[in-house]
Amino acid sequence: MTRVMIVDDEKYVRMGIKNETDWALIGCEVVGEAANGEAALAVFDETDPDLVISDIRMPGMDGLALAEKLMEKKPSVKVIFLSAFDEFEYARKAVRLGVSDYILKPYKDGELEASIQRLLNLHPNMPVSLKETEENLIPLRAKETVENRYVRQAIEYIEDHYSDCEFSIAKLAETLGLSEGHISRLFKAETDTGINNYLTRYRIKRSMDYLKDVQTKVYEVAEKVGYQDIAYFSNTFKKLVGRTPSEYQTKGLA
Repeated sequence: MTRVMIVDDEKYVRMGIKNETDWALIGCEVVGEAANGEAALAVFDETDPDLVISDIRMPGMDGLALAEKLMEKKPSVKVIFLSAFDEFEYARKAVRLGVSDYILKPYKDGELEASIQRLLNLHPNMPVSLKETEENLIPLRAKETVENRYVRQAIEYIEDHYSDCEFSIAKLAETLGLSEGHISRLFKAETDTGINNYLTRYRIKRSMDYLKDVQTKVYEVAEKVGYQDIAYFSNTFKKLVGRTPSEYQTKGLA
């Protein structure tokens, strides 16, 4: 799991970022938050995050000064700035100085997750091939490496039924002869993710394969992988892949 810290002087903004972002889907967890730069330094030392999401303008130490200090402490740390439109040039300058990315506020649903995925998995300096990047972009526990037979069977069920738009944990559990709660606990313990998150990741991974055929329409791909709502499919795809299905189909991850 990628460890995340949120820094913003407005409490409800921090709450919004924390509660409205699909952290589990993209393999992240929030380990700390702070209301200003000075407090963030202390929280950073306590929690050792891999990624910091910070406002730019805060009383006292601003976001840019904070980012510089954090990168001195931990050169590998990634920083995403949340920037108002009138701070655009400031944010762009920050990126040139080494801050990883910035997002203009108010950002759209899925935009933060997409930025994180691009940053963590599609960084231009990543020493991996495009094929390796695609394989690692949406990590999934292979059933061959799973010890528990019920979890292996659950993964096989997902692989066989991912295209069913009415897929449910209840049906899966009934097929295995277990309660929903029991198979959910076993699955999470073995794979470090919930069944629904695994299903979503598997669907999006399969959709990437379908989209490689440029003759296939995005709505057709959505239906193939179990989505009836193309807007929801596109939003979920962007969260995990870092770009929309159309962008991926025309440009890939390059």
